[in-house]
Amino acid sequence: MMPPADPAQIDALAAGTFRVHEDVLVWLSIHDGSQRDPVSAAGAFVPSDFPLLGVSAMVQGLTGMIEEVERAVADGDEEFIVGLEAHELWLPVARNHTGGELVVDHRPGGNYGAVLEVDPSIGVVGAKRWDSLSHMFGSVLGALQNTSVLVTGSGVKTAPRIEDSGDGLPHVVWDLYFG
Repeated sequence: MMPPADPAQIDALAAGTFRVHEDVLVWLSIHDGSQRDPVSAAGAFVPSDFPLLGVSAMVQGLTGMIEEVERAVADGDEEFIVGLEAHELWLPVARNHTGGELVVDHRPGGNYGAVLEVDPSIGVVGAKRWDSLSHMFGSVLGALQNTSVLVTGSGVKTAPRIEDSGDGLPHVVWDLYFG
């Protein structure tokens, strides 16, 4: 894990467009992501090989979401994109090596603060994975402590194991179980 994020960067995270969920603020005040390289699967302790993003990568991800929504609106493709693949109130908090993202939903309503998975390449569009970041961290911690199974956004079961390649940097690998 990285050291805490810069408080000024945390304050500017959503550039005043929405109030960032408290779980995100607390997390960033403790750790600025899980590693320096947000695309490597090593260091990804969230199932489906999701390294946690730092505040700078979150800002880039949010900018990408906003641009995707603007493109969809301009092209008349809102119904296929907005709220399925992108939303201006979704804050990316993790990204895997295939481009899938975990986002915290900041839209008003019952899913406020929920962690959604977005990976159109495997047919996962805005699938709710956890009720909140706190719930996500608790579920992952429980799976790590008990080597228990979690279910991905696509419904695949996954269980953690520690892999040690002999370089002194053991890391978590999530084995997938189909069927």
